[in-house]
Formats: sequence, C-alpha cells, structure tokens
Amino acid sequence: MVKRLVTVAATAAAFMVGGPALAADLIIEEAAPVAVTGSSDWYVSLFAGGVWSNFDVNYNGNAPSTIDFDTGYNLGIAVGTHVFDNLRGEIELSGGTSSATDYEYDSGSTGVAEGDLTTVYLLGNLWYELDVGGSVKPYIGGGIGAGFASSEIYYDNDDYGPGGDAVGLAYQIGAGVTFDVAEGVALDVGYRYKSIVGLEFDDLDGSGIYEDGSVHSHVVQAGVKFSF
Repeated sequence: MVKRLVTVAATAAAFMVGGPALAADLIIEEAAPVAVTGSSDWYVSLFAGGVWSNFDVNYNGNAPSTIDFDTGYNLGIAVGTHVFDNLRGEIELSGGTSSATDYEYDSGSTGVAEGDLTTVYLLGNLWYELDVGGSVKPYIGGGIGAGFASSEIYYDNDDYGPGGDAVGLAYQIGAGVTFDVAEGVALDVGYRYKSIVGLEFDDLDGSGIYEDGSVHSHVVQAGVKFSF
C-alpha cells in the first residue's frame, strides 16, 4: 500500500513538474505564426495601341488651322500601386508618331499636309476599379502631367508649316477593363483621350510662329499588367 502511494505521488509530482512545460509547448505550437503568401500591390503595365489625332494651331495668332493625320501608333509603360483597395495610382511614360494628311483653315480653305508629329507623355494617373467580382475589373480615371511634341509638317508640298519641338500641359481621361489570366498577370484593354495644350512652333520657312497649339488624340490600346 505504501509502495503504491509512493508510485502515485511520484507520478503526480512528475505531471506537476512536466505538465506546465507540456502545456507551454502546446501553446507555443498553437500560436506559431502562419506564413501568408501572395502578390503585393505593385505592378508594371506594358501597352500599345492605335491613335487617331488632330492638331490645332494658330499662325501668328490670327489664322487658326486644324491638321488631320492617318492612324498612328502609341507605345507605353506604367508603374503603379494600389493607393486604396479600389484605387490605383501610377506613373506613365508613353508616346508615338502620326503622319499628316491634310489641313483646314477656319475660313474653310483646305490643303495637303505632309510630315510627322511625335508626342511623348509623362503622366500621373489615378484609376478607380469597379468591384463587380471575379477576375474581370472595369476601371475609369485619368491623369495629368507634361507632354512633349515634335513637329515637321509641311503645307501644300511647300517649305512652310509648324516645325520644331515644344512642351506643354498634358492630360488624359479613359476607361478600360482588366482580365486576370494567371497569378499576377492580367490583360488590359482600354480607351484613352489624350491631349497636349499650350504648344508653340516656328514656321519651317522662318516667317512666323504657330502658337496656341493643341494635340487631341483618341487611343485604343491593349496591354499586359504584371503584379509583383
């Protein structure tokens, strides 16, 4: 009987000594952190598209004209992140070239225009994503920044027309939709209205100035967005 009591007491003592350590081990094991994986909110977007433009200028401040262009192209890259759950902020660098076809003065007279207009945009954009569920995400928004334009356009196969380089205020508004196609990869299809205002060019024959120039472009583009 005494031997049995000693055995029970020893077992109880061992449990009292070892029990808290075992409980601590269980608590530590239960509270062990669980690794969370997934992509961050940063992304890079590459895109290209077609551009339909016109170019308004005033010759010496009193002869407004509009230059039309063939379908041009636009290429670009944007780097951005989610500012909030449904709001993306990004920096965009894009640009392209269009070839002139004709011009028209406000008076109604028209003529042939030849040459190219190259534009470059550096914009800060905000895009608001509409929550519709699933892998399809429509968005709307726009941006503002600086625009560069390089013009070498001749009127009526002659040596006059707006030429040179200029910098102005640039902005865009647009909408589109992204489609998730793989983890961290989405297709992006959208429309942009882009403009550069406040441009000034020399006359290619040196006789005057083309001022108050503004470029207006409709852009349909598609691209790939990589999240990381």
